[in-house]
Amino acid sequence: MGRSYNIYDRNVNCDIPRKLRHRYGANVIPIDFVVTGRESVAEMHPNMYWTSGRKILAASRVANSRPNLHVIYISNFKCGPDSYIKHFTREAAGAPLLVLQFDGHGNDAGYMTRCEAYLDSKGILRCYKPGTEAALAAPTVH
Repeated sequence: MGRSYNIYDRNVNCDIPRKLRHRYGANVIPIDFVVTGRESVAEMHPNMYWTSGRKILAASRVANSRPNLHVIYISNFKCGPDSYIKHFTREAAGAPLLVLQFDGHGNDAGYMTRCEAYLDSKGILRCYKPGTEAALAAPTVH
């Protein structure tokens, strides 16, 4: 999850979503494909005026209610609202999440290492074997 210009631009996000799909069989679902609207975020942040912020918090609540959804938050270097909304996102998700903070100066090696550690901590890498049915049934990363 994150703002559209971070999650959809392959140059900005080092093409991490595609790499997670192809290398580990993760079902990557962009935030725009998560149906939200019933989740209240007012008690976490009653003055969340930012539309993307409300969507991020609501989608995190959805992930909290579904054990097979895991949150990877793609952000810029302390960019505007991202600098404080990450705190509320952790609370809304109710579980550890991975925050990838891109600065436009790195390659994907460090990011992929963090993704692998995150997927392993969630048990996703342990059940994934390329070319098997387990690979097809891999949990979803949001």
